[in-house]
Amino acid sequence: MDSPLSIITAIHNGLPMNRLFWKALTENTQTPFELIIIDNHSTDGSEEFFRSLAEETQGQKQEVIYLRNSKNQSYPRSQIQGMEAARYEVLCFLNNDIWMPKGWEKPFLEALKEDPRLILSPSGQEAQPTQRASTQLKRRWKHILGLSKIWAFFMSKTEEERLWKSLVWMYGDLNNFVSPTPTAQEWMPGIKGDSVIFHREVCKFLGGPWDLRIQAADWHLYLLAASYREKDPSFPLPRVLLNSYIHHFGRYSARQTYEPLEDKASFKTIEEIWDPETVKRLWWGFHLPQE
Repeated sequence: MDSPLSIITAIHNGLPMNRLFWKALTENTQTPFELIIIDNHSTDGSEEFFRSLAEETQGQKQEVIYLRNSKNQSYPRSQIQGMEAARYEVLCFLNNDIWMPKGWEKPFLEALKEDPRLILSPSGQEAQPTQRASTQLKRRWKHILGLSKIWAFFMSKTEEERLWKSLVWMYGDLNNFVSPTPTAQEWMPGIKGDSVIFHREVCKFLGGPWDLRIQAADWHLYLLAASYREKDPSFPLPRVLLNSYIHHFGRYSARQTYEPLEDKASFKTIEEIWDPETVKRLWWGFHLPQE
């Protein structure tokens, strides 16, 4: 059996999404895990939901560890807080606004056995082998969200039911999920910020992988690894595994209202940390083929 996973997830409200995330995680993860919830001052019932799960799952193979903050804090600060609490070697930084199919974690564990220095993400709407494939999936999801909103209104459905119906319309039979990603290649250079998986071994090379100055922490992590590779060509670029697919409700989540971030004033842009020429040279998205 694979060693347990430490799954680190920051939340701020979004109870319907949190309930769906927990359902997907428990039903479709085949490896024991601890889910470390960093609650950045939720006020919509999410606190009660995860506190209850933490009590119910204590000592079980799928265990919730609940940590609450008094204010809404940034993504990198939340990830560092989760890393400090994590007990296991494989760290999975997952957003709460995702859905994953059965056995989603297996390709990542297999890859990390081959090279524990890897930084991995699944494919998804935002990470496809070509720009065209990504655009098509994002357009389809936008259309489905619009239809499901009308369906939920006229059928008096809950938000959680709407989200589930949207997934079914997007992918069909979720119990027999078929990835829409072309599988001609096993992986491509890249990163997908809603799902980042790596072994603690990475920290020996890159130091603290999450920079507190940058809210766009996945951009920074990729550039950090890519710049390290320029010095040491044996170090692998972060990879998107095309044989794994995780759906991101990104467009839905982007429309939610959030409490202002506690440390927003201290943030810097990518361009303030990395010069534009370096970003253009290293960032994977600039080198993705159109077709």
